[in-house]
Amino acid sequence: MSAMVCVRVSRLLAGMAGLLLFAMPASAGVVAISWTDYSVDEEGFTIERRAEHSPTFVTVATQPENTIAYLDRGVPSGAVYCYRVRAFNAMGPSAYTNESCSTAMAEVSPVRVTLDQPSYRTNQTMVATVRVTQDFVTPVDTYVVMQGPGGLMSLQLDGRLVPGLVPIARNVVLPTIDVPFGVPLVGAPPGAYVWMAGVTSPGTLSIVSPIANTPFTVTP
Repeated sequence: MSAMVCVRVSRLLAGMAGLLLFAMPASAGVVAISWTDYSVDEEGFTIERRAEHSPTFVTVATQPENTIAYLDRGVPSGAVYCYRVRAFNAMGPSAYTNESCSTAMAEVSPVRVTLDQPSYRTNQTMVATVRVTQDFVTPVDTYVVMQGPGGLMSLQLDGRLVPGLVPIARNVVLPTIDVPFGVPLVGAPPGAYVWMAGVTSPGTLSIVSPIANTPFTVTP
């Protein structure tokens, strides 16, 4: 019996020693980890990670036998984490895989403003395109706001800018669209500006997606 146990453990260790691990961003705040399972008698896998500048690994998950992938969710946007995996059975753990590091993607707002250029003069008309990059399934209020030296101005569907925080659309299920607006800058104070776009729950200021910021400048 002891000889059989030794064979099992050596096969597990040898299999994991040549295993390759890959980590890559899958979506906002999610890192995908995958490996090749060469072990033949594992009972599961332990997944560990460490922060980029930390030497200490911590266990983030344990997966059952024959697993070859894992999604690490809730990773801070822009954070770099390094991962390693090892198999285990009743006799103990295998050697670790190689380390693989990945940077978590930042959340991308489904509503944003793109501009035809990054800087304007006060005698120009900017082209600000409101882009909705996904179909919404529930109604939302949508805000497209320009903030600058003159204060806060909200874009309206007819192209006007009105003072304060006013939705461009209320209680609407947004489709995927690109809508360009011509915004005259005559009389705009020179300085740094930013377009902000986002969506909230209807009738509230409860944000339901990240706010997208698009900076630009106005010169005399």
